[in-house]
Amino acid sequence: MKGWSKFFICLCLLFAFHLPVQAQHVAIPKQVVNIKRVANLKDLVSGSTLIAYGWFDTSFQKQPLNKSVQGGQLVNFVQNFHVDKYVKGTGGKIITVLSTGIEPLPDPLNPNNKVYPGPMAEGRYFCFLKPVPGTKLYTIVGGWQGVYPVYEGKTISLEEEGFPELNQLTLRQFEAKIKSY
Repeated sequence: MKGWSKFFICLCLLFAFHLPVQAQHVAIPKQVVNIKRVANLKDLVSGSTLIAYGWFDTSFQKQPLNKSVQGGQLVNFVQNFHVDKYVKGTGGKIITVLSTGIEPLPDPLNPNNKVYPGPMAEGRYFCFLKPVPGTKLYTIVGGWQGVYPVYEGKTISLEEEGFPELNQLTLRQFEAKIKSY
């Protein structure tokens, strides 16, 4: 009988640690995220409450808005950003990020993508973030100016959007550059 009780306890513990975690539902604002471009890197750094390195979940929540643009309806998305390291500010291991996008997803060259980027794709990023007033959510500062994908250990400054001085930096070089402001 003792063997069965140990087996049962081990089985219970095994299942307890492998149960899927329920997605935390967040109240999503119904206002469009207003992206204001910044003039320079100094303004990007100073306008960010948090600058963090990490990765986005592929899953997200969405809230259709009562507004549309040519080609689709505006939608607010909420997505988790898992922080590996903070370069500026401090916070939890997960930051909930709000963005506005278009459904159906427009062609990549559509100029609306600059104004309404939507949720981020898989991959590692440095993100410049600020809180959304009245919520526990954050938004990316400057739209695409505040997102730096990391590929093969180096940052990528998005063409016509990111700051060239943050292009092709290692993680340490990026951190040093940011801390110099």
